[in-house]
Amino acid sequence: MVTRKTVLTALLVVMAAGILGSGCGGGGGVDIIVDGPVVLSRSFEEGDVLKYKFKMGSQSGIKRTAHEQTIYTQTEITTTCTFGEVTEDDVTMRMLFTNATGSITVGDRPEIDKSVAELRGNELEFTLDPTGTVLSWTGIGSSDYLEAGAGQMAILLYDVFPALTDKALDIGVSWTTDYDIPDLSAAVDRDFSGETTYTVTGFKSKNLIDCVVISRHSDFSFEGRAEQAGEVWLMEGDGTVDGDLFLSIEDASLVFSSGEMKMTLTGEGSSVGGAAASNVVEMGIVSSLRIELAE
Repeated sequence: MVTRKTVLTALLVVMAAGILGSGCGGGGGVDIIVDGPVVLSRSFEEGDVLKYKFKMGSQSGIKRTAHEQTIYTQTEITTTCTFGEVTEDDVTMRMLFTNATGSITVGDRPEIDKSVAELRGNELEFTLDPTGTVLSWTGIGSSDYLEAGAGQMAILLYDVFPALTDKALDIGVSWTTDYDIPDLSAAVDRDFSGETTYTVTGFKSKNLIDCVVISRHSDFSFEGRAEQAGEVWLMEGDGTVDGDLFLSIEDASLVFSSGEMKMTLTGEGSSVGGAAASNVVEMGIVSSLRIELAE
């Protein structure tokens, strides 16, 4: 069998070139001068509302015995996030999917991704700790779209509340936290574990909001189910996420983020129907991730 290293390294080089060409983009903004180091602190009040637009493009290369396949997906989702009960122990937030569109291309056959459209009008409910760390989410985790892929949407949603530090922030200050994403789907067991390093790179005004600009790099291992184009595999492997975050100086809310996720996975699986014999599969995934404030 062709080794994981040779196959997936080649896949990732090709896929990275293609997906970067589509542009996960920088955040722009205007440089500002701040009066000394900044300490970020989140505050939540019942009834507060945040509106976000999520964009994700993924390219997956799949190789198994006598078969190679490339799958492209594009997803755009708009949400309204409303904060509910706020206590000393936790915070609840409802994320309503106000709009959702997507496409999936297998080979040269582009199709509308109907599972994305089915998110419209549905909600996820988040439970956060007082600092904003995601503790759990419930609601529509069993939807077809959120069960597909290898959990890329969970990574994107998790980025709404990146980990903060008690440090006073100035350019060059960094901190490292655990990377542990609660499983988004009620029916799929996926485990992301590792760590993320954040580094302050500047201060900018974005959307007329004064922000701390932070670069982040995550290394993680993955174990769980991955699904693409109607086939399911039990996979394990590793990945990285690199990108930039713009956090409001006033309340540490996310104003903008962009990044790229790479994963290399190996495992076994068969068709969803269960009739096909199990087979060894190797997968390389590159995804562009973007979150911005919606009007």
